[in-house]
Amino acid sequence: MKKCKFQAIGPFLREEMVRRNVFPNIVPLKHGGKDKIARARSIQGRLRAHTVRFDKEGDWYQEFEDEVCTFPRGKHDDQVDAFAYLGLLLDKVLEAPTLNEIEEEEYLNELQEYESDAGANGRSNTTGY
Repeated sequence: MKKCKFQAIGPFLREEMVRRNVFPNIVPLKHGGKDKIARARSIQGRLRAHTVRFDKEGDWYQEFEDEVCTFPRGKHDDQVDAFAYLGLLLDKVLEAPTLNEIEEEEYLNELQEYESDAGANGRSNTTGY
C-alpha cells in the first residue's frame, strides 16, 4: 500500500487489514481543485440519465433525496459531496450509457426474449414460423 495521508483512520485501517488478512486497493480521493458543485456535476448527469438506482424503501433515502434536491442551496451537503466522489470514480472506470444505448439494449433484450420464446414453441428462431 502506498503511503497515504490517513492520519486519523490509517493506523486502525492497517491493523484491521493485517488482522483480517484482507488488503483492499485504496484509492485516495482527489478533488482536482474543483469545488463541491463542480464535483457533483458527474453524478448529476448520471442521475438525469436515470442510470443510478436507489433502495427507495431504505430509512436513509428520504433524507438523502432531500439533500440532493436542495443542493447546493440546502443546509446540508455532506452526503451529496460524498456521492459526488462516486461519480468522479465512475468517470475513471466507465462512461454512463447514452439514452440511445439504453434503448438499444432494451430492444436487444426484448428481441432475445422473443426469440427464445419462439424456439420454445417449436418455431424457427430465424423466421419465427
